Amino acid sequence: MTTSRVPHLRIVVAACVAAVAGYAAFSAYAVIILKDATMTGDIIGTWKSFAVLAFGFWLGSSSGGKVKDEAPTGKPGDPVAVTEDPAPQGHWPVGGETFEAPRSRP
Repeated sequence: MTTSRVPHLRIVVAACVAAVAGYAAFSAYAVIILKDATMTGDIIGTWKSFAVLAFGFWLGSSSGGKVKDEAPTGKPGDPVAVTEDPAPQGHWPVGGETFEAPRSRP
C-alpha cells in the first residue's frame, strides 16, 4: 500500500531538533565529564558526518527545484542535431587552433 502523505513539517523538524539536541547533550557529557580520548574522537567524527550530511541535504534540496520534467521531443531512432562541425580528419582542435595529427612513418 502506497500513500502520498508526507509527515507534517513540524513533526519532522521537532524530531530532528530532538535528535541533535540529545546527541549534543551526550557529546558534552562524554567530552567534558568522561574525558575519554577514544570516545571524544568518535564524537568529533560523528559531528563532522552530521555537517557533511547537512551540506549534502542542503545541496540536494536547493537543486531539486531546478529539475526539468519535459519529455524528449524526438523518437529514440532520430539523429542528434550537432551545432558545430567536427574537426577535419587528422586535425585536433586545441584552444581555438587546429593542429595536424602526426603522420606515421613508412
